[in-house]
Formats: sequence, structure tokens, C-alpha cells
Amino acid sequence: MPLRSVVILLMSWGAVAWPVSLPVAAQQQQWEDGDTIEVGTHKVSLSRPRLVQRSKGYLWFPSLYHRGGDRWFAILSAYADQAQDVTPGVVTFSDDGGLTWSKPVEIRYGEMTIARPDGSFLLLPYYLRLKSDDLAVGKAQRIPQRTNTIEDLKDPVEVSGWPRKIGLLDAALGGPKPEWKLASFVFNGQSLLAKDGKTYLATLYGRFTGTRRYSVVLAESADGLKWKIRSVVADETCKLLGNEGPCESAVVRLKDGRLLCVYRLDSAVPYGHSFSSDDGLTWTEPKNLDGPLSVQPSLSLSSKGMLLLSGGRPGLYIWLNDQGDAVHWDKIDLQAHHNKWVKDEPITRAIAAFNSNTTSYTEVRWMDDRHFLVIYDRLANGWQPIPAESKATNSVWVIRGRVEWD
Repeated sequence: MPLRSVVILLMSWGAVAWPVSLPVAAQQQQWEDGDTIEVGTHKVSLSRPRLVQRSKGYLWFPSLYHRGGDRWFAILSAYADQAQDVTPGVVTFSDDGGLTWSKPVEIRYGEMTIARPDGSFLLLPYYLRLKSDDLAVGKAQRIPQRTNTIEDLKDPVEVSGWPRKIGLLDAALGGPKPEWKLASFVFNGQSLLAKDGKTYLATLYGRFTGTRRYSVVLAESADGLKWKIRSVVADETCKLLGNEGPCESAVVRLKDGRLLCVYRLDSAVPYGHSFSSDDGLTWTEPKNLDGPLSVQPSLSLSSKGMLLLSGGRPGLYIWLNDQGDAVHWDKIDLQAHHNKWVKDEPITRAIAAFNSNTTSYTEVRWMDDRHFLVIYDRLANGWQPIPAESKATNSVWVIRGRVEWD
């Protein structure tokens, strides 16, 4: 959903409206075995898909986060795929390893989270407001330790230290006051800690003033609220194929200490990637991954050093990189697995986003050194609203995987 197409909603920054009501479907209280498949030199067992949530309204672009033990939460977007001032979303919680999920709690949508030392999570905003030429600001929320509730924070999120001038997402969007205007960069992807174990690192993407393609930047923060740009990972001058340029991304620290950032370049083209050997201060020249594609990637590294990468379009996949070096990838077809076990709600294979019934946006996370969870969406009517007379629903699903080690 690179910087979603623009719609004008002249509302104050603080106004919030939640248009969705999301009933929790009845769940069977156990994981059901699906298939065991050969993936490279490993056998991987996948459960049958489990329903997370359903809605007649928008419900898509899922993100997944581990709180420790069996506790997880997922963030889902609940508004149209377009930039707007009011950004409804929901968060749903699991206390049994992803088996069952709570009634959704309404939030201002934002996909980037920061795990705090006290066990709480900060939910950073997706969109920022351009307060000055070198300062973009937003509102954060918090999930307190060991609660399934959401709190607003009084202190704002601030991002400064931009290496080049940034502008507005759209001059007409955001209301009449300059400080309400949406900035051209958004928080997106995955956060992690720097080598010092204290500094938070997070990626943003957007367009610098006067450019037509996107750029990915890395920011640093001591507290998760005040951020400063540390580096440009890849910018609009990237030589790789893709009209959009480097945008939606995921970042992970490899077993050898390097940072790996994987990023979208366009729909239906291979991901780009760059490495950093100095904790994100500088990055290698962008290169394509061999095989994995194409919209927002998700990365997760096991304690044994195996990399998982999820994404797709066309299709829906997980790729395994056994050596943890991002060179050779073995593929699992999640779409085929879903369609085998959820026959009455299949996912079609379409390249054009608006004609597909999945966004191909996913999140994959290791649970331990053998098990992982992957979350994805299934759309009843593509990008269009479901007709009022239809009984169909949009839905979000989760699969548990197990990797057999020698």
C-alpha cells in the first residue's frame, strides 16, 4: 500500500471515528494438522489455517507481534487503501500462541511497534504531520504490560534530522492548518535494537522533495518517541527495476551482526535488499533477492540462524533461507495451502492488486527455534467494499508452522 492514494477528509487531527464492528468467530480450541512438505533440506509442517477475525467492512494489511510466551497481538487496518486523516484500525490479542483471538480493540492504525523493557509496547503512528521543514510529528499509543488495552500517550512522536528536505503527502490533505498536513514519509516495517541494546532502530519510507520514486531511511531513538534519521538505506536513485522505488521494508539483525533490510520496489518484481556492517550507518548498494517478491516483506530470524521471509503478489509465500545470508531461498506456497483447507473461501492468483482477493501483505514471526506463525488476509470483494446484500466477509487468518531439524 505505498503511501495510499489520496482522499481529502477535512477533520481535526484529534478526531477519531470507528466505522467497523468485528464479531469474533467461533473457534475450535486446537491446532489441526495440515500438510508436511519438503522445503530444501528440511521438512516443514503447516497447520490448517485458523481464523483470526472477520468483518463486513475493511479488514486487511495484518501485522503480528510477540509479547513473550504464548502472548501475541495482531494489528489490522480497517479503512480503505487511501491516505486519510482518520485511520481506523483494530488490535486483537491471543494468549494461547495464536490459537484463539480476542474481540478487537479499536485503535488509530499504525503498524510499527516498539517493545519496551517494561513489557509494554508503543504503537507508532503510520502517518506523520509536517510541523516544520525538519520536524515531522505524530501521536503514539501504548499497550501496557500484561493488559489487552490501548492507551493514548500525551507526548508526541517526533522525527528530525532529515538528510534532505521532505514535503507533503498531498497539499490538500489534512485540514486548513499547516501543522495538520501529512508528511511525505511514514513509519513502516519492523523495529529492532542497535548493538548497544538500548537504542531503537526503525524504518520509514516516502519521497524527498522533488523526487518521483520512494526512499527508505533508518531512524534511531533512545525512548521510542524522539527519533533522528540515522541513514538512507536506499533512495530514488536505486538502479533496480521498479517504478515505485525502495519503499515498504523489513529489517533484521543476522547471526553475523550485520543488518539486512529487504524492501519493495513495485508490485510483481523481486525485492531489493541492502546490508549494513556498521549498525545502520551505511548500507551496501541495492541488489535484488533471487526469487522472493514483491509487496511489503516481513523478516524473522530463528535462534539457529534460519531466515523466514513472507510476502508475495502475485501469490502468497514464505521463503526459507537456511544459511541466514539472504542468498538461496526455498519457497512455501501459502496460497495453495490456504485453498486446500479453506475451499469455500479461496484466494485467487491475480497480479493486479484491485483484482486479487488478498493484499499479499503478511507477517511471519518465529515462536521458538522450531515453530513460527504467519498471518495474512483474504478479501471477499478485492479492494472494493462488500455489497450490503452480500453475506460474504473479509477475513484474516493465521497458520502455525514447524521446521524439522536434523
